Amino acid sequence: MKKVLILLLLFNYGYSQDISYIKTLDTIYVKFKEDKLQTRFVFPDDYKGFKERRYTINFSDDEKKEFFKFFFTEYLNSEKREKGIKAEIKIVKKAFLKKHKEEIIGIDFFQKYGIIKSTYEAFEKCKVIYLIDMNEKKKGKINLYEVTKWSSYHMGE
Repeated sequence: MKKVLILLLLFNYGYSQDISYIKTLDTIYVKFKEDKLQTRFVFPDDYKGFKERRYTINFSDDEKKEFFKFFFTEYLNSEKREKGIKAEIKIVKKAFLKKHKEEIIGIDFFQKYGIIKSTYEAFEKCKVIYLIDMNEKKKGKINLYEVTKWSSYHMGE
């Protein structure tokens, strides 16, 4: 009985989403916790008091230098700037993580599927990406930032 319980616990912690399901989503949540392979940079406030952020998820620490970058800026693109639509910041309860477990991916997902599949398949139908910043978790509340993505992988001609 103890062995079964241990296996269940290990399975829950090592859970990584299936790319076929993630490909169907229009909103994806990326869980981010700063460490050796995940870095973040928070820029100083601009003259309007708005902060920009850059989050980087490296696929490994070897010489390949494959990574994903997620950017949070006041406006995610020029079309939204023209319409006056600002990027969202949401503050949610910790229970959000359980409720949306199926839509949340993290570094394990990116390492499992690699740079090409992560770049061109996982976000294929995705319209909105929220980054879950676990570094800013306070009193059971977590910040979500609507972000844009950029990959170090580019298809050749």
